[in-house]
Amino acid sequence: MTDATASGPGAAEDHAETARRMRAIAAGLEAAGLTTRLHDTRAALDITATLHQPGCKETEVIVDQDGYVEIRYWNHAGATPARVTAVIVRALTAIIIIIIITTTQRT
Repeated sequence: MTDATASGPGAAEDHAETARRMRAIAAGLEAAGLTTRLHDTRAALDITATLHQPGCKETEVIVDQDGYVEIRYWNHAGATPARVTAVIVRALTAIIIIIIITTTQRT
């Protein structure tokens, strides 16, 4: 994780740019219907975004300034092992496809 408390030339500008980037991510998540909270601590910036769906438990996304992303969701308590596995594999497949597409577009 990047030390947001770094000092010296450019440290304040780097922190300001990181904060702008994180606010833009939060705005995009809000536009997609998630509730967001930007946490600005001495150590780092991170976003917690929550998707509220009627009749379901919340889905939560955490994004930190270094690019780490965590997605948390609840399976239905009675979901079969095959159903749980299928949901996880489909989510990972979608993420991997998007990463591959965006990586190839940069080259």
